[in-house]
Amino acid sequence: MKLMIAVKKIFEALLVGILLLCGGKAFAEDSDAALRGLELKAPSVGAKAVVVIDEATGSLLYAKNPDLVIPPASLTKLITLHIVYQEIEAGRLSEDELVTIDKRDCSPYIPYGSTLMYLRPGMRVSIIDLMRGAAVVSGNDAAFALARRISGSNEAFAGRMNQAIKALGLTDMYFVEPSGLSEKNQVTARSYAAFCRLYMRLHPQAIGELHSLHYIEFPRPEHATDDFHPRGRMIQYNKNNLVLKYPGCDGLKTGYIIESGYNLAATAKRGETRFIIVTLGGTGEGSASGGAGQRSHDGGALLDWAFSSFVTVHPSLGELPQPRAWFGADRRLRLRSADDLAVTLPRSLADSVQARVDVPASLDAPIVKGAGVGEVVYSAHGNVLRRVDLVAAEAVPTGNVFVVVRDAFAKFFSRLFGGV
Repeated sequence: MKLMIAVKKIFEALLVGILLLCGGKAFAEDSDAALRGLELKAPSVGAKAVVVIDEATGSLLYAKNPDLVIPPASLTKLITLHIVYQEIEAGRLSEDELVTIDKRDCSPYIPYGSTLMYLRPGMRVSIIDLMRGAAVVSGNDAAFALARRISGSNEAFAGRMNQAIKALGLTDMYFVEPSGLSEKNQVTARSYAAFCRLYMRLHPQAIGELHSLHYIEFPRPEHATDDFHPRGRMIQYNKNNLVLKYPGCDGLKTGYIIESGYNLAATAKRGETRFIIVTLGGTGEGSASGGAGQRSHDGGALLDWAFSSFVTVHPSLGELPQPRAWFGADRRLRLRSADDLAVTLPRSLADSVQARVDVPASLDAPIVKGAGVGEVVYSAHGNVLRRVDLVAAEAVPTGNVFVVVRDAFAKFFSRLFGGV
């Protein structure tokens, strides 16, 4: 028994060491080599570039050529949807608004063989239907129609896309049109995984109303035009096969063009643990369905590995402290965390995690909202795994003259007698 305990401690120390080599936040880029011989070795997949992160903390759990630039193909449509959501949130667009479809956004103006939701000129289609057409069945026509409604043209909308990703701090992504058809669109697996995490946090409704849908029904009777009348139910299934078959998968997007190969951005959640994977440049022998099948197989293998190897935990902290705000209009400063109060780590360490709150007992006003005040430190066996900043939840301005004078005396005597 003593020998088993000793072996377990040595193994746990090795795992903690690996985390520490990466600053307590992510594994090394060559994690496949770093973990060789340990149970955390990731599966081998054929894609040229791969990234696996956990959603709660953004930690890089596995990477293969994460900074290789590859055209994203239809993964581009997530950036398009991000901008649509921005327009809705700004009140400049409504999900119920009906858009009259321009013939330039329909076949045969869209290249032969590309994916479509089968818009027809003159149809009046709601914004939410177009969003689902872009997200679920990867309709290039849907992406074009959304871009035209917002910016007037694909070219103008591409400028908006580049502004949006720059605002998110993703400088190594670039777009020339909204659908992904062009090989001139560029991303890396690392930057796209970071975008996926931001997209899901900025628009939490997207999973439920778009990406987790198994199918859409389109066109419907209300989409009839003078020269087109839908007959029967038209069901189009989600292009992301993992959403249909992988337990816990509820997004996000697939893509393919000849210049990039088979691309995938997938996310799955089980319990409190959610992972995001990105694979770019996947190959497949034979038909397109063969490549798509390999893409789904590899995505499932990476998710299996992530769920079997790692877990996200939320060690109890109780209520966050409220430091004394000397000279403030409010006596106490409320705090909030700058990121999730969670840590993702190898499953074997889950029962060993401890959380410590480091916050000063008092501060001097004025205090601006968002100012850094302290941190939560997660550790295992005395080794730091992650730090999460604690910031001021609201501003505390300087109080009136009476408050300032009162606190000057109170602070003096408090320090004199060993207080704060």
